[in-house]
Amino acid sequence: MALRDVISLNRKITGFIRDGLGARALAVYRWMVASGLRETPHTFSAILSACNRYEGLQLHGRVLAMGLCSNPFIGSALVNLYMRIEMPYAALLLYNETALQSTVMSNVVLGGLCNLKLTEDLLCSLLDMRRQGLELNGLSYCYAMRGCYQDEEWLEQGRQLHGVVLKAGWVPSNIFLSNSLIDLYSTTGDLVDAKNSLDDIPSEDVISWNSIVSVYASKGHMKEATAYLRQMLWHGKLPSVRSFVRLFALSGQTGDLQFGFQMHGVALKLGFNWSSAHVQTALIDMYGKCCSFDCSMAIFNEIPSLALECCNSTITSSIRCKVFDSALEVLYCMIVEGVVPDNVTLSATMKAISLSASSSLISCEMLHSWVFKLGFETDMAVCSSLINAYARVGQMNSSHLIFESLQDPNVICFTSIISACARYGDGAKGVELFNKMVSRGLKPDDVTFLCAIAGCDQAGLFEEGRLVIEFMRASRELDPDERHFACMVNLLSRDGFVEEAMKMMEHTPLRYYTKAWSSLLQNCRAHGENVLGKKAANMLIDVGQKDPATNLQVSKYFHEIGDNENASRVKAMASGQEVKESGHSLVVISHGI
Repeated sequence: MALRDVISLNRKITGFIRDGLGARALAVYRWMVASGLRETPHTFSAILSACNRYEGLQLHGRVLAMGLCSNPFIGSALVNLYMRIEMPYAALLLYNETALQSTVMSNVVLGGLCNLKLTEDLLCSLLDMRRQGLELNGLSYCYAMRGCYQDEEWLEQGRQLHGVVLKAGWVPSNIFLSNSLIDLYSTTGDLVDAKNSLDDIPSEDVISWNSIVSVYASKGHMKEATAYLRQMLWHGKLPSVRSFVRLFALSGQTGDLQFGFQMHGVALKLGFNWSSAHVQTALIDMYGKCCSFDCSMAIFNEIPSLALECCNSTITSSIRCKVFDSALEVLYCMIVEGVVPDNVTLSATMKAISLSASSSLISCEMLHSWVFKLGFETDMAVCSSLINAYARVGQMNSSHLIFESLQDPNVICFTSIISACARYGDGAKGVELFNKMVSRGLKPDDVTFLCAIAGCDQAGLFEEGRLVIEFMRASRELDPDERHFACMVNLLSRDGFVEEAMKMMEHTPLRYYTKAWSSLLQNCRAHGENVLGKKAANMLIDVGQKDPATNLQVSKYFHEIGDNENASRVKAMASGQEVKESGHSLVVISHGI
């Protein structure tokens, strides 16, 4: 062009922004200013959508200097900017100072507050707009409805909004509002009202079909979800990615592999095989939860371009299916393909390595170097996995160093280090850390209590274990379950309080817990409590009669106390039953096996 004027440059900026090329739009704008051309309101209303926080604040200053702040188009763009850079109260201040508040600007405010999940401010702004007599449309109420079902505290206000839009005549004529109502009632679990909202929508609307399929799938109603899916296909409507993701998740939750196969077949037939990373991730996760790791790995291997979410899902699937060594293979594939691991990748891979039979100090140190390289040395989830991994390879000093390097460790990190202390018999240190955690105002969860009690059990700290479980009872937020009581029974019986342990077995959820009876039986034999031992043996036969290892243990106990008749009887029960092979241990000494 012989002459590049403001109009042509504005169109160039708008075109780049429309195509998602914000950096190139900013480059054109900078050249425009450097050339001495004066911006128009259209320039600012377009370029502000491509700015980050720093650039946006600079442009706001330029708008003020040029006296264009009263322009309604620029005002809307500035409000949108401040909402996008998460400065909502600056956006509200700008909105309130604008003389001409349009429906478009009002929707920018409501949409921004909705995206930031500031439901209270959202509803207050909507109420103020109504009081001022501003003209609102269906999109305005869509944002308000979405804000209500995003936060469970405001679900009742969402029901009230239903009455408002019904009275104003926005439903069922407005399809988007009707679909928002389906999402609202599905969040509350009111599937009847969700279905009634669907019935008011024409069958041609594909969004509502996908909404109701997703609703029933997310609530675990497999029969209803598949029935609506069939109706949807019969009407010639294509299910969305959201529907398939929910259906795959339902299969994983129920462990119904056959249903997962069927939904996978439908997705393939409709062309959803590799079109979406969400579908790929959901499929890998579904097969992992159904303990079919071969299928998860087959999908992973066939993906043409790896995505981070797919890699993370494959690693977590390998942990669920106890194929721990595959996690490192996936990490290697990520490195080769240039996919940068995140904190989820590193945390999950570290967990897989720690659980693997071939775990070693070298593998832990290798991943630890990746943690530092990628800047996740302060991430709580990663540090927690590091603490566990080093503890499992016998490097307790490294576990303590990592924990002590954290400025403000959370409950998960405290639980990891207490668990590590329990594993190596340092129950006193575990109790000390538990008390330190409580003194900081952190609330232990059920796993934290279990690790602290297990540490007391390993170290024989009878009084400390009793205090921990009494503290758990006194908190009234968590009730001890069979795992906590099993540790206490073992601790009591091992210290000679066999009768007290027996009473605890009879009056807690442990009555049908095989491992606890097995532990009690061993300690009865150790302390010569044959009367209670016979009682424990009989109970163990009743609750674990299908377990050959249990029958062999009881038979051996009767033989050791001289009751050969019962020993032969129990041994006959165990004959013909398959006993699992013993496990194997791996010890690394000076990096050599």
